[in-house]
Amino acid sequence: MVRSKKLMSKMSFLSARMLTLGVLAAATVGVACRESAPSAPPAPSSAPEPNPPGVEDSPDPSAQGLDDDAGAATTATTAAEAEGPQIAALFLQTPIMSEMEWPKDEKDRKPGDKEGSVRIGYIRQGAKVPVIPEPHKKSNCKDGWYELMQGGFVCGRYATLNLSHPRVRLAPHAPDQGAPLPYKYGYNVTHGTPLYRSVPPREDRLRYEPWLAPKKKAKPKPVEDAPAAAYGDEADAGSLLQLTRTTTPDTSSTTADKDETPWYLRDYDGGKPTVTLDDLRGDGPIARRMVKGFYLALDKEFSSSGTRWWRTTGSLIAPHDRIYVQKPPTEFHGVWLNGAKPELPAGVVDTGPTPTLLKSASAELCQHGSKRQLGFVLWHRARKYTVDVDKKTVSTKEPVARFTVVELTGERMALKGHVYEETTEGWWMRSNEGTKTAPSAPPSDLKPGEKWVDVNVTHQTLIAFEGTKPVFATAVSTGRRNKADKERDYPTPPGSFRIREKHIAATMDGDVASDGPYSIEDVPWIMYFKGSYALHGAFWHGNFGHKQSHGCVNLAPLDARAMFNWTEPRLPPGWHGVWATPEKPGTRVVVHGE
Repeated sequence: MVRSKKLMSKMSFLSARMLTLGVLAAATVGVACRESAPSAPPAPSSAPEPNPPGVEDSPDPSAQGLDDDAGAATTATTAAEAEGPQIAALFLQTPIMSEMEWPKDEKDRKPGDKEGSVRIGYIRQGAKVPVIPEPHKKSNCKDGWYELMQGGFVCGRYATLNLSHPRVRLAPHAPDQGAPLPYKYGYNVTHGTPLYRSVPPREDRLRYEPWLAPKKKAKPKPVEDAPAAAYGDEADAGSLLQLTRTTTPDTSSTTADKDETPWYLRDYDGGKPTVTLDDLRGDGPIARRMVKGFYLALDKEFSSSGTRWWRTTGSLIAPHDRIYVQKPPTEFHGVWLNGAKPELPAGVVDTGPTPTLLKSASAELCQHGSKRQLGFVLWHRARKYTVDVDKKTVSTKEPVARFTVVELTGERMALKGHVYEETTEGWWMRSNEGTKTAPSAPPSDLKPGEKWVDVNVTHQTLIAFEGTKPVFATAVSTGRRNKADKERDYPTPPGSFRIREKHIAATMDGDVASDGPYSIEDVPWIMYFKGSYALHGAFWHGNFGHKQSHGCVNLAPLDARAMFNWTEPRLPPGWHGVWATPEKPGTRVVVHGE
């Protein structure tokens, strides 16, 4: 199906509007970071399941109508692939266990039982990692366990030594670990967009996407020579401003008719559909439907039978004209301190912006209790200010760009209802036009040189430390607050935690009473530290320095990647996720403020 000029015009309008706002649906889209809805990928339970984890989200690519070379050039690779045997993941999540056993269910554990086998990571479909190619046959994995050179074991049911296997050859492309974001992302522009398991025939599309059916032209009026205006032969399937009004049938006839009308064809008159994620599950060729505002991680675009499609990183198929390709609304990133630099995995080339390295003459910068802190300009209309020698008059000077990072001298003054902070550049920052770092005291049991992360909820800042030395600082977005309405109150939990697990990307979704269902596929650079609360990248808003999330700590994409690579546990090459262990504990995260 070819996009109409009307749709293209509206998409251009939406793009311009999003850039103007600097936030894409930030007011309505948040990440689930609440204790009640853990978002980490599931692990196999006590025994191998009929289908491995993620299999339903990873359809057989050989049945999708894709070109045979679609995955060959984009399959995940590692620096270690140059030589030696490799094993490749067959499913979206191929679990890596610490021993050749499946973990016990909690209900089967007895007091005094040893921990036993635990999940230590996973590899994603198409990824290849070094392996000892001889399988260890056991009754709990008839295809045999394979020992990875990097540590851990995978069951041969979920992986293969045949690197030409269709599920490997046609797998979605590997995450780009050298870019600020590992994948390209798309915003679903209307209610009801289907995610197909494979490309459907045209007649099936008309059944599953009724808005594609040709509109009946109105009969000409008896007194006029020309027929009345009509929408044309095809509905405007991607209308971004009045989606339900231009694509829904008349729902005003009877209550019974309304009850029989699918939720995605009803007119909500600007409101939200009252559906849950369970209501969105599909059957047959449709895996699920989406609510407007859902995000997809995109693998590739392709054409089939004259229609353009997107394939997602979960190997599902979405109509091309229902997806708006999202670009991060800001390239903001924090600063590295005291000679520290960002790290990347071996063999990965950095394609992101040049990191900012700040050389300060002050050893007191970003220390607990010090007046010498970093300031972040947050207001898009912020100005530089000068103060006379008597500190009785303030003059407004030239504008200063949003997200400018400055070093503060510690001099602070209040004048005519405003507070000003002096910068080392000689001008003053008005405090309500920005924020500044204010770290807590180091943990009392901190080892010399031990890494830890300080998150100040009051100031919306993050500082990474090595011992008592700050090495990185940035502005973040923690949970937005509404103490008058508990359903809209999303505090980031205070306390001292350790990173439990890390994922290059994983889907976060859930049902929120106040906001309805949401889904963000493959949220980037996730570092879980308590339940489903995490540090992670956010590409859907640029409101860093202000509370924005559902409880997680949102970082700009480049900052999230930096912290992902800096924190422990380290992600072995080729792996998509890794868990901390007693031998390899996660980096400490201290959340304080308010």
